[in-house]
Amino acid sequence: MTIKTAHIIAHSHWDREWYLPYEKHRLKLVRLMEDLIEAFERDPEFASFHLDGQYIVLEDYLQMMPHRAEQVRSLVEQGKLIVGPWYILQDEFLVSSEANARNLLIGILASKKMGGYAKIGYFPDSFGNMGQAPQLIRQAGIDVAVYGRGVKPVGFNNEVQSGNEHTSKYSEMYWESPDGSRVLAILFANWYNNGMEIPTDPEAAKAYWAEKLAAAEAFASGPELLFMNGCDHQPLQKDLSRALRTAGEMLPDVEFRHSSFPEYIEALRQANPDALDVVRGELRSQWTDGWITLVNTASARVYIKQQNVRSQTLLEKVAEPLAVMAHLTGTAYPRHELLYAWKTLLQNHPHDSICGCSVDEVHREMMTRFAKSQQVAESIAADSAAAVAAVVDTSGFDPESARPFVVFNTSGHPRSGAVRTTVDIERRYFDHQAPHEKYEAFKEEYQAFDPEEWIVTDEGGKPVEANIEPLGPVFGYDLPDDRFRQPYWAFQVDVELYVKDVPGIGYRTYALVRKDSLAKAESVLPAAGGVNAGGNAMENRYLRVEIAGDGSFTLLDKVNGRKYEGLGIYEDTGDIGNEYMYRQPDGEAPLTTEGLSADIRLVKHTPLAAVYRIERVWNLPLGADALLDEEIRSMVPFRYRKSRRVSETAGVKIVTELTLGKDSRSIGIRSMIDNTVKDHRIRMLFKTGLQTGYVMADSIYEVARRPIQPETAWSNPSNAQHQNAFISLSDGIAGLSVANQGLNEYEVLPAHNTMAVTLVRGVRELGDWGVFATPEAQCLGTHVLEMELISHDADVVESGAFIEAYQFPVPWTVRQTGVHGGKLPANHAFLEWEGDRLAFSALKLGEEKEDLMFRVFNVSTAEPSTLSVTPSFQVDGVYESTIIEQRGEEMGRNEQSRYTVELGPAKIQTVGIRPALR
Repeated sequence: MTIKTAHIIAHSHWDREWYLPYEKHRLKLVRLMEDLIEAFERDPEFASFHLDGQYIVLEDYLQMMPHRAEQVRSLVEQGKLIVGPWYILQDEFLVSSEANARNLLIGILASKKMGGYAKIGYFPDSFGNMGQAPQLIRQAGIDVAVYGRGVKPVGFNNEVQSGNEHTSKYSEMYWESPDGSRVLAILFANWYNNGMEIPTDPEAAKAYWAEKLAAAEAFASGPELLFMNGCDHQPLQKDLSRALRTAGEMLPDVEFRHSSFPEYIEALRQANPDALDVVRGELRSQWTDGWITLVNTASARVYIKQQNVRSQTLLEKVAEPLAVMAHLTGTAYPRHELLYAWKTLLQNHPHDSICGCSVDEVHREMMTRFAKSQQVAESIAADSAAAVAAVVDTSGFDPESARPFVVFNTSGHPRSGAVRTTVDIERRYFDHQAPHEKYEAFKEEYQAFDPEEWIVTDEGGKPVEANIEPLGPVFGYDLPDDRFRQPYWAFQVDVELYVKDVPGIGYRTYALVRKDSLAKAESVLPAAGGVNAGGNAMENRYLRVEIAGDGSFTLLDKVNGRKYEGLGIYEDTGDIGNEYMYRQPDGEAPLTTEGLSADIRLVKHTPLAAVYRIERVWNLPLGADALLDEEIRSMVPFRYRKSRRVSETAGVKIVTELTLGKDSRSIGIRSMIDNTVKDHRIRMLFKTGLQTGYVMADSIYEVARRPIQPETAWSNPSNAQHQNAFISLSDGIAGLSVANQGLNEYEVLPAHNTMAVTLVRGVRELGDWGVFATPEAQCLGTHVLEMELISHDADVVESGAFIEAYQFPVPWTVRQTGVHGGKLPANHAFLEWEGDRLAFSALKLGEEKEDLMFRVFNVSTAEPSTLSVTPSFQVDGVYESTIIEQRGEEMGRNEQSRYTVELGPAKIQTVGIRPALR
């Protein structure tokens, strides 16, 4: 007879902050860790404790109890405390691809320094799992994943055919990424608390284990049964050893073992279970009724998601690439400063934090962390840009009248477009004269400043299309490294210019110059592709936009002839759900702005861009009725609530700005919503009319292809889903994509295949297991939401439109400099690369080496690609690397110093570059 083994793993799932703010949770963590250290000292049978797969629990504990550091290190080294591999347990879908990778890298390196890490891809409570997780963890040398959501186990007697992409016969299975990476995967079929609070009383233990063993055996593939002894913030079960002895005495045919994941996984492999099912790609609870997927955390507290995009984009797509550029010119790389910024940012990425599903105090503290990370990133970016600009050769400009500035592109892909910056015409530093008197004299002197006397040129003196507007004297200051601060007044002008083909990891140099300083002053004629506007319409050589009286608009793509009508309508519905789940009141019809008159004005028109402003005040219900308060107080499940919205209304002002730029095949959309009402959701609708059954959504290192029609078990009227940078529909001939900045929830409505993007959602409670009021989750006040509507041929991958979508949140960096010589040319690419259907992800220095780490990924799940990399600097070698920066094979080089590597579909590729010693 096969002996069953019950593997009991002691743990506590540690949400760093949630229904209590961080510091209150941390005090509970300190108590747990103190009890745990004592248990290891007094009970030799207490074998191990799983620290929830995240290193930060140790960091938080030791920050408060630093005298325990050596004891903790010893326990980790002995394998008693099992830590890592993550830094924090993130929400996988609401943070960037790079943030997921850095979370793994930082967690592994920190855990190794403390004594070791668990080689387990641990996802106990993620609100859905990214499809590329197997590839990520395999690159880190991890070949097993453990998770709690996203797969439906059907058991031995279920007649559902095994092998469905989102179902498994057993709680053990294989999980495969789009690139083919496969890991052994273990599902908490009975959740991660199925072995908590084990009784020591024999009769109670007999009943307990009769139920628990049967539940585990219903899904297990063999005799190795997993029981998790703990739950959310669970205190230590101090009598666990006694409880397991009691269980063994009551059930001698079962081996009860205080086990660990490494032990359990090894036993599972030795048991050699029968053929397991394979689940593939994203695991988002598709094969469910759709009511408990927690997907609407993607729209809870949208302001949190917006700030996260700003902070993480600045860090990974601006500060790091600029720091690498500066390093290549001789500046020290700010490795420790960047690590601090990353860790501070990652502390906002736990699932109950970034998801916006905690009490108000948690999210207030998050905004401070965002600010701290962003301030570091901004300073690093500014210092790095200044260091590079200082060694750019600008001697080709007139030394008397030229005001040179360097335009950096850090998006990773070549880029063209309008760039806006301020340029100092003159600075006057403070001296013996009173500052206010100096200001008045300065202002008077520049009273007659005429922008028509100035022009922008490139490094060769060729005029560039630009708009120049005076701003007047403004205060500024220098903070020199070798002396006291230097305040000044600067006469500034606003400069908007059109730049073309700036290299993806490089820059171009321009200058503001006086026309009379040029040997032959040329007038700048508007180039082809300029913008015409008037009569509530605007167009360039690619697109025509016509705005209707209700503020909706029609888009004509003049390249492929496709016309899209009724775009940009707002929709409002009630929401009587919570921070986790949206719930529209029964019998309520959505309200829309279709047919409501709007004030439409052309507020900007230059050859570079036209902007129409659309204003309206929309009368919306004030909120839900009093019944909702009673339903929340009495914990009526959101699915069964009967509350409705009241008939009283308040005006909600909505201002929409539509921007069409020169040579652009996209429309910028800026929505400003002054939210004055509660318990509702506002979305913008994009009616496409495109015939397709799939939506392509940006996910983690993947452009996921998801069916528009949910699976048959789905009964939730809403089919909202996650997006990261964009969503896209295409019929194979033409396509329409919506890029966003921090708007992570979308739905594709069957009528006309309409893309709906959530802008604001307001609710009054946290939800889940208790009664927790969250008045700030109503998101009252002004919100500014940014999107870009991109028209293209074919789909978003084959057309290359994904590049523009990824570039959308990445700001240009501009740095003014003087006229001087330098070792860098006026225009320069530090690193050139090519590859069809490849997206840039990162450029940084290694965490433990001076090598450059350059990362891309193949956005196609069907077609391979070839990556070629050409450094502009001398190198000692270029090699393949992994997500955790482990060196692999050397890459081949041709006579043009181009290094190449083949990438399969959906492959994530890191390239290590060893600069030659200078």
